Amino acid sequence: MTRSEIETMLDKVRQAYLDALDGKAVSFTGINGRSVTNHDPIAIRRELDYWEQRYRVACGNSSGPKLANFL
Repeated sequence: MTRSEIETMLDKVRQAYLDALDGKAVSFTGINGRSVTNHDPIAIRRELDYWEQRYRVACGNSSGPKLANFL
């Protein structure tokens, strides 16, 4: 997948997570073809973590935020 495709999927999952928190109906196919609905907010959060990690790796920032930069 390209970085833009990963970013698009990340945006969709973020929106689904926000909709779930707002109590709106959510249903989409998640990791490995599993169905994720708003009845399982933990699964939506796991899906969000997965796509955020993939996006960080695609951007080259897989280690997360750094507390200090050494030159």
